[in-house]
Amino acid sequence: MNAVLHHAPTVWQDDEDGKRWPLAALAALLLEVALIGAVVWWSRHPASPPPPPPVQIVLEAPKPAPKTVAPPTPKPPEPKPVPKPIPKPVVKPLPKPIVHKAPPKPVQPPTPTPAPQPTPKVEAPPAPAPDTKPAMPVAAPTHPAPPSPPAPPAPDVASIKATFEAELRSAIQAAVRYPQAAKMMQLTGKTLVGFDFRDGAISHLRVLTSSGADLLDHAALDAVRNAPYPTTPQALQGKSMAFTIWVRFHLSDS
Repeated sequence: MNAVLHHAPTVWQDDEDGKRWPLAALAALLLEVALIGAVVWWSRHPASPPPPPPVQIVLEAPKPAPKTVAPPTPKPPEPKPVPKPIPKPVVKPLPKPIVHKAPPKPVQPPTPTPAPQPTPKVEAPPAPAPDTKPAMPVAAPTHPAPPSPPAPPAPDVASIKATFEAELRSAIQAAVRYPQAAKMMQLTGKTLVGFDFRDGAISHLRVLTSSGADLLDHAALDAVRNAPYPTTPQALQGKSMAFTIWVRFHLSDS
């Protein structure tokens, strides 16, 4: 916006008016410059935008709470039908049996009993006269009783066991297998073995006295295990017996 300043013609009246003119001109010039500056500043700074329209806030009414649906009331159970009473069976009376009366039997007259006849008497023969002579005694024949057989002598268990032990020793010695390594090393000696024997079965086999060579001791135990034993005597059957036997190893016997 441009401002136009119109200056009225100055009339010079006197010297004082001549002195005031420059001051008035200067003031008018400053006012015009101020107005022009204001116009320029106003053109460079646009007016501030209008304030935004007021925001309308709509308050909604609170929604009603959902209705709670009550569960349906259960129907009462239907009453059970009352069972009909079972009629009692009517017991019919049994018909009375018809009794047929038998005709009366004719009465027979009693049979007459014959009269008893007299029993004839039998005369007994006369008894013989007793013999008054003394009777002679008769001696019955006597046979001599046979003599009772002598009782068998009681078996001597100790001697039977000693004999059976000798048979066991022979069977074990015959079953000895000389180890080949022992032969090459020229090993000899004897091993004392102990074991329990019952009806041909061996148990608790062990070395009591070593020969000094493990090869010979193991061979002695194998001989006891593998020996063909004789039949156990009847007096020793069912008994557990302990034996100690020397097993010998000689190169001449191999």
